[in-house]
Amino acid sequence: MTTFRWPLPLNDVMLATEVAARKPTCATEWDVIASILSTVFSTNERKVVLTGRACRERLDRILNKYLEDDKKALKR
Repeated sequence: MTTFRWPLPLNDVMLATEVAARKPTCATEWDVIASILSTVFSTNERKVVLTGRACRERLDRILNKYLEDDKKALKR
């Protein structure tokens, strides 16, 4: 099994959608989101296994990148 690298922007959108719908507050809720996305992202050729921590960290990176870009745009 290879590491899942979030290859498509659609994957990020699906993550953000799940987080917005469920509003996780603890690790077990992040694990539920990870299990849902794991089944969605898996194919017959490649099985994807995500963790709640990986999902949380990915969303944090997306939000931090957005905030950095927003600050740069506001300075212009």
